[in-house]
Amino acid sequence: MKRWFLTAAAAACLISTGWWQAPAHVLAAPAVESAEPNAPVNGPSHQFEIHSSVQVSREILREAYQASHDAYTKKLQKYAKCTEAQARKAVMSEHPGCKIEDIQLRNIRTNLVYMAIARDDEDKYLVIVDAGNGNILLDRRIPTHHERVFAGAPVPSRNE
Repeated sequence: MKRWFLTAAAAACLISTGWWQAPAHVLAAPAVESAEPNAPVNGPSHQFEIHSSVQVSREILREAYQASHDAYTKKLQKYAKCTEAQARKAVMSEHPGCKIEDIQLRNIRTNLVYMAIARDDEDKYLVIVDAGNGNILLDRRIPTHHERVFAGAPVPSRNE
C-alpha cells in the first residue's frame, strides 16, 4: 500500500509541476471492440467481461509484483552512485525531525532518482533525490485529502 501511495503521490506532484505533459494520443481512450453490434466503439471497458480458464489469487499477484519490483530495483541499483542511506541523509537534512515513510529507487524519464515520503506530525513531503550525486531535485509538500477535496471552495464564515 505504501508503494502504491508513493507512486500515486509522485505522479500527482509531477503532473502538478508540469514536468509531464502527455500528448493527446496518449490520453485518448483506446478503441474498445464490443461483441454487441450497436454498442459504442469508444465506450467504457465494462461493456464486456473476460473470463480466463486460469484464475490467480490477489496474494499471488502481490507476490509477483513484489518480485518484479525487487528485480527492477536490483537491476538499477548498480547504476546509482548514491546509496539509499545517503539519500535518506539528504532527505533528513532537508526535513529534520521528519520520519521517512518510504524510499524507493525509481526512474523519471530515464533519470535515476530516489523518491521518498517524509512525514512529521502535521505535514507530508515528496522528496526526490538524485541517485548520482545525492542532491535534492524536488521537495514538495503533499496536500492532505481535505485540502485536495476542498481546494478552491469558498470558506464559510462563522455567521453562516
